[in-house]
Amino acid sequence: RKYMALPKNGYTQFFVSFLKHPLIDVHLNVDFFKLRKDIPKDATIIYTGPVDYYFADQGYEPLEYRSINFHIERLMNYGFYQPNSVVNYPGPEVDFTRIVEYKHFLNQEIPHTVIVKETTTDEGDPYYPVLNDKNMALFQKYKILAEKEKGVHFVGRLANYKYFDMDAAILNALQYYDEHFGKGIKSAEVQADAPWLAMK
Repeated sequence: RKYMALPKNGYTQFFVSFLKHPLIDVHLNVDFFKLRKDIPKDATIIYTGPVDYYFADQGYEPLEYRSINFHIERLMNYGFYQPNSVVNYPGPEVDFTRIVEYKHFLNQEIPHTVIVKETTTDEGDPYYPVLNDKNMALFQKYKILAEKEKGVHFVGRLANYKYFDMDAAILNALQYYDEHFGKGIKSAEVQADAPWLAMK
């Protein structure tokens, strides 16, 4: 990629602007699986959680995910900690995988800085799929179940068991909308590799 971009005011405001829409209600601390039985049978569901969680009662093994622990450091009167917003550490020399310095984003000009060191773990919230042969074969079983589930649309990284950068995640949602709900109105004229449930 030659260029990368962020929303003008950051991703927080980007999503807040969506959630302020009068047709959107936000309910926090709600377990989908506890209220699932109360959802009308003819309702349309956009499911973005882990696909194996949705079909946990089918008897298949769970898929594996990688999670992250975030270690925040606040450095006063430090200038910049590193030359770029994200620096990866793929070797065994340190126990973290990357450092993110947020001051680089949105051209912030302040004397202090905040860095976040990320360490990988197999416990906690699912962030990344573990794309080995065993998991990919198991995912194909879940994919068949998902394709047969009427009224439910499986969208996004966890539901597709596929890694998306943020731009690809947004593109996936737009393409999926165009294919399944757009009624001839295209949200974006774009080309990209589509996941298994996106536009072909």
